[in-house]
Amino acid sequence: MSISSPFFRTFTVGAVWFTAVALKMVSRHSGHWSTYPLHNFIVLVVAWVITALLLGVAASRFGRLRSWWGIGLGTVVGSFVVLGLMLFTVERVYSTPLPKFKSTDEMMVYFSNETAKWVKRDRGIDLDYSLGSIKVIEEELGRISKEVDRAKPQAGTLCLAIGYGAYIGEVLRRRDGGSWAVDHPVGGLRSYPLTTKSTNTIFPVGWCWKRLTNGEEENVYHKALVFTEAHNPFTNAAGAR
Repeated sequence: MSISSPFFRTFTVGAVWFTAVALKMVSRHSGHWSTYPLHNFIVLVVAWVITALLLGVAASRFGRLRSWWGIGLGTVVGSFVVLGLMLFTVERVYSTPLPKFKSTDEMMVYFSNETAKWVKRDRGIDLDYSLGSIKVIEEELGRISKEVDRAKPQAGTLCLAIGYGAYIGEVLRRRDGGSWAVDHPVGGLRSYPLTTKSTNTIFPVGWCWKRLTNGEEENVYHKALVFTEAHNPFTNAAGAR
């Protein structure tokens, strides 16, 4: 294939661009590179091929796109379009509506299990609902918080806080018993308080929200340790968002 061929150029530039994207993704992975999910690389390869083929066809018809600069710009723009369409398609095909829950406890157990699946998929780690496993949640929140706009958190940030908070709460509820609620007179609407059998009330979702939007001073593992080591009943209203 000639170096002047549009397809040679689109596949070459695409290989460079998607390799850079892959390296960036791996650099943000908090675990060892060998634990990075293989399916993410497969998605990038598919996106590379589709982008290169489509751009190659376009460059064959329009001479202005055949330059290295034109193909470079087209690859960057095209990659976002292709990846966006792939994500949209996957969400439409595989997304399932939330099940109906009989209680808040049942809902939080569901979110907790979903969170464990996220971590297994992203890091290859099986969360075992031990107190030590909250360290993994803290690491995940720390990684995600670097991408959160603290002045105006992105859509979906609260959902992440609920998912990770549900896991932390379930770890503590398995140790101390208790039940979840949706609202709280101090924490507010949708603060998801967890009240244990010893009448201690904590806000794991609020902990995670603050960890995502404030920073490492809101370490959720340290808060969980404080709760488990405390001897006197207390209400951690400061943990509410």
